[in-house]
Amino acid sequence: MNRGFFSPNSWQLLLLHSLAGILVAFLADSLFDLPLTTGQLWGMGLLFGLVGGALSLLLKARAMGAIRQLIRVMERMAHGDLNARMLSMRQDEIGQLVVAFNRLVDGLQAEMADHDKERSRLLSILSAMADGVVIVNHDGLVRLINESALQTLKTSQEYALDRPFAQVVRDHRLIHLWQSSQRQNAEVSDTYETLDGGRTLRSVITPIRQPAPGSFLVMIQDLTEVRRLELIRREFVSNVSHELRTPLASLRALADTLRDGALDDPPAARRFLDRMEGEVDALAQMVAELLELSRIESGRVPLRLQPVPLSQVILPALERLQTQFDRAGIILKVELSDQLPPVLADSERVRQVVTNLVHNALKFTPSGQISVRAQLSLESPAARPGLPSPGDSEEMIRIEVEDTGVGIPAHDLPRIFERFYKADRARSGGGTGLGLAIAKHIVQAHGGRISAASREGEGSTFSFTLPVARG
Repeated sequence: MNRGFFSPNSWQLLLLHSLAGILVAFLADSLFDLPLTTGQLWGMGLLFGLVGGALSLLLKARAMGAIRQLIRVMERMAHGDLNARMLSMRQDEIGQLVVAFNRLVDGLQAEMADHDKERSRLLSILSAMADGVVIVNHDGLVRLINESALQTLKTSQEYALDRPFAQVVRDHRLIHLWQSSQRQNAEVSDTYETLDGGRTLRSVITPIRQPAPGSFLVMIQDLTEVRRLELIRREFVSNVSHELRTPLASLRALADTLRDGALDDPPAARRFLDRMEGEVDALAQMVAELLELSRIESGRVPLRLQPVPLSQVILPALERLQTQFDRAGIILKVELSDQLPPVLADSERVRQVVTNLVHNALKFTPSGQISVRAQLSLESPAARPGLPSPGDSEEMIRIEVEDTGVGIPAHDLPRIFERFYKADRARSGGGTGLGLAIAKHIVQAHGGRISAASREGEGSTFSFTLPVARG
């Protein structure tokens, strides 16, 4: 039973209708002189009153039912159910209210869907950005932070959100930069190194004036790689200038000597011409290797990859250097198993790698032996189209060149594959310093990795990997 139907207000309504019915009955009797007794008039008035009151209560109950349904739907919407709707077949004002309410909810749901779509799109863009993005509200709390910023600041989403900006960044320079933007109410920027000195960051802080006045957009760019490349470029220019200056100065001195009278002494002139020819050959070799390295780095050297037995890659390169082994009195030891599978490689390019590594070992091995060996190894290939992604281990062939020479100082090991870098210029001989850099890029173009291990005075081991040919 509906308690609202017999509420105090309902009883009052019935009583009023009953009194009104009785009053109408007595008025009708007096006006029209009806042949009714007093009891009949009271009964008729009471009946009319009760019927009218019941009809009023029924209409009120229907209206209250619609209102209660509206309240229930609104409560469901308040709890996140935007699919809640009211159903009504009525054509009166209540029905019009239901239709208007449903249209309002449909519009709200469409706007919420558009809002969610735009928010998802914004979050996707922020997640894909290489630069860090942090939004700080007027209370100094972090309201949004993307993945790049989390990695740069070495924090987590759970820790950073709704936490003071100073606690999240933990860097006084970035905090001072934010405070400066607050004071000036303008965009400020600065470039600085992290406290550990390992990275170079550039931060740009911009006030957000609409739609959240008092908030700030913080952009954090990691310029470490850019600075590293800039340093490499400067060192490259410096190294090229240094390497070219010596032979050019020598050529100029020889040419001046010939001009000053050495041409009149045929034996001396011939010696000077031979030295000039040697310097020109050195320059030509340097230019050729620079062009080769540039082409390899830019990917303009197509690799003719095909399955090839390992012996056909390594042995021809060693045979070419056999005369130098005999002249230096160095023992060459080769360990190649016939059971090793073929490699997927460009034979000529890989022979160039072997030649560079073995020739480099010869220069730094006054006596003893040089060993060249190969073995099957389970390793992670370098990133390259058509090969498994880094992290997926697969079978690779590892080729090692080990010598018993002077070794490489520990502080030089990380840089020996850089262009023009020479670990010991006093003992580096007449090389250009480009051989190991060329070898590194050729190996990486094959999807392999190259590395070096050494202890000063005890020799060095250079190794690189090549993918096994499948099928």
